[in-house]
Amino acid sequence: MPIIDSEDNGFSKALSRKLVQRFNWTSGFFLDSEYSNEPAWLVSSSAFKHWFELLQENLQLNLGRRLAHAAADSEELRLKFLERPRGFFNKNKNSLSLINEDWSIRGLGTIKTPSKAFKLKKLELEVHGRLQSSFSSGLANAAWEWLVKKRHRFRWEDSGRDIALVHLEEDNLEIVEPKNIVTKWPFRSCEFHEIQKNPLLKPFELDYGGWELMGERHMFLYQDFILRLIENITTYASESPEVNLNVDWDVFKINSTEKNVWSGIAKSSSDLFRAGGELFMVAEPESWVGASQAELVEHGLGGVVKSRGVDSHGGVELEFSNLFHPAIVTGILLGCWSRSEGRDAKASWRYENETFIIEISSKSEIA
Repeated sequence: MPIIDSEDNGFSKALSRKLVQRFNWTSGFFLDSEYSNEPAWLVSSSAFKHWFELLQENLQLNLGRRLAHAAADSEELRLKFLERPRGFFNKNKNSLSLINEDWSIRGLGTIKTPSKAFKLKKLELEVHGRLQSSFSSGLANAAWEWLVKKRHRFRWEDSGRDIALVHLEEDNLEIVEPKNIVTKWPFRSCEFHEIQKNPLLKPFELDYGGWELMGERHMFLYQDFILRLIENITTYASESPEVNLNVDWDVFKINSTEKNVWSGIAKSSSDLFRAGGELFMVAEPESWVGASQAELVEHGLGGVVKSRGVDSHGGVELEFSNLFHPAIVTGILLGCWSRSEGRDAKASWRYENETFIIEISSKSEIA
């Protein structure tokens, strides 16, 4: 959803500086300078929750545990980049404060612990300002294992309006550390001249470890997390019914189950865009470069650098600088095209001259 500028006062200038300095907004991405420049998706908490609900509906699967473990594995890998505070006294408490400070910058909420928590083998953590309980619990489990250097089993439940209760129990099982996931689409440096203001300039700080942009709570989701979520879902989705979406994914060389998961993600992203009710109008094919930036570049999803018409009915080819994930981007663009043209669309991808290109046109033949 687009982030519209506001002249409201009262935003946190200190938080704005931290966000802008940490998340380098370049070439259509937000790159986390404290996590080896990992790309991050800037998304509202309500959009993420709705997107995940739509994904479960489109694939007809309960994906809460897949979400939790993708979050836990991604966070475990990221925590290797976080240096623990030095010193002996209050080291664990200071380390927890460091976690909460990091969570606050990323918009994730705050972990609260019981008395003498670091001596317990079985305990309950509270995540205040939870996002989606399974997601927040996966993050909390990874954070606790990083703090105490021991593996835990975990489960979760809602506790009140904004709290996730995470039940942890020490586990002596040897669990293999998550491996790095390498993206299959390269990073390209480029500039977007139409954009003037960084979306992170006017955040409003929330009490429980988060922040708002234009009245909506936002957060950052890493590309690594999305890739792990898709991997986890794919191992579970072989019996999922086929998603009704006309998209050619062949250029990405993925199997049939993963194609269906990608289609589920794309449809969820398209459904989410349509549900938002935003206007999207493109007068000429060349206008897609600028018109799509509010939906893609301002959220760190990559960006369109060239566009051209392919027929007389609104069909276009869009060339990309970078792709956060093709399935998310495809869904948003299908929603944009349908909103502009008033018809359902189909899409196909190809790779030419080290560049990914999507063609979008009418789903039905027009005489």
